[in-house]
Amino acid sequence: MFVPKVNEIQRRRLDAGYSCQKLSLLAGLPKNAIYRIELNQARYTYPIRARAIAEALHCKVEDVFTITEGA
Repeated sequence: MFVPKVNEIQRRRLDAGYSCQKLSLLAGLPKNAIYRIELNQARYTYPIRARAIAEALHCKVEDVFTITEGA
């Protein structure tokens, strides 16, 4: 699984000028997905979602997620 680096996701999102909802939609996720991640309501993220978020932020998955064993 992929553990979100909450502060890094939020920093990159704000630098890009995206709202939580905008980033969620750009990543093809439910509109509240990023909001939940930033509130630490999501302990881990599935690889496909992590990749979509990283792609929407124009960075590597490793920049915004910690990859745990079994991922």
